[in-house]
Amino acid sequence: MGEAKLKKATHQEIRAKEPRCIYCEHAVETIDHMPPICMFRERQRPSGMEYGSCQSCNGGARGSDVVAAVFALLHPDYGPGSWQAAHVRKLISALDQFAPGVREELSAPGKSNPLLLRRPSGLLKEAVQVHADGPRTTAYLKTFGVRLAMALYREHVGEALPLDGAVWCQFALNAGMRQEHLDARISILPAHETLKQGRKQVGEQFAYRYNSDERSVVAAVAQFHKGLWMTLFASSEPRTINLMSRPEFNELPASVLASPGKLRTLLPCGFAGHAV
Repeated sequence: MGEAKLKKATHQEIRAKEPRCIYCEHAVETIDHMPPICMFRERQRPSGMEYGSCQSCNGGARGSDVVAAVFALLHPDYGPGSWQAAHVRKLISALDQFAPGVREELSAPGKSNPLLLRRPSGLLKEAVQVHADGPRTTAYLKTFGVRLAMALYREHVGEALPLDGAVWCQFALNAGMRQEHLDARISILPAHETLKQGRKQVGEQFAYRYNSDERSVVAAVAQFHKGLWMTLFASSEPRTINLMSRPEFNELPASVLASPGKLRTLLPCGFAGHAV
């Protein structure tokens, strides 16, 4: 069987396993990749973490994919001549198409300023600090985090998050994830995963630590390249959902609480677009 036919057959098998879209109540029409293909160098994404979804959720939330990919690749270690910088340049047209207004938010007065970073060697390096706190930018990143949480629930529990379930997630960009915060979170997350296919693995581009009872709850911290971090919980258990709903969780910056079927309400301009 040729590669294209094999892939099509595999996608048919994935769709057949899903009673509904993993993000909402609608029927499965297509396959969603989480993380998305555009997140990876030269779009070389190992197989795995592919789930059945409806066309609306798969195509409509692509703005969140491209915004997450761009911010994952923005880091002082990725200089102008790096492949990461070149990849960001390739994503700009998709950013404007699928996430209109994000570039305008980032270029607004006061949203960026130069600074000097001290490297481990002691040398100083010029960098630019970007304040990615505009309403469109944060909406797209929160949507991405919610989709990731639902995908990881499907991955480790073995079924889509029930419609009365919920997820909580918080994103951090670049230096926003302090080492002490990371250490505290991963201390309760013993398992480590990335995408692997044969000898190929992409741990430097995407990796996550997690814990799950494989029945009703998943907790994880995911890293995308060096620029984007997601902390998340997904659960169908009422006590855990009540915990995630407490003010001390939802008053945290860059955080969101959501349930299946609510992606449309998170996006700044509704669902529009196609796969990136």
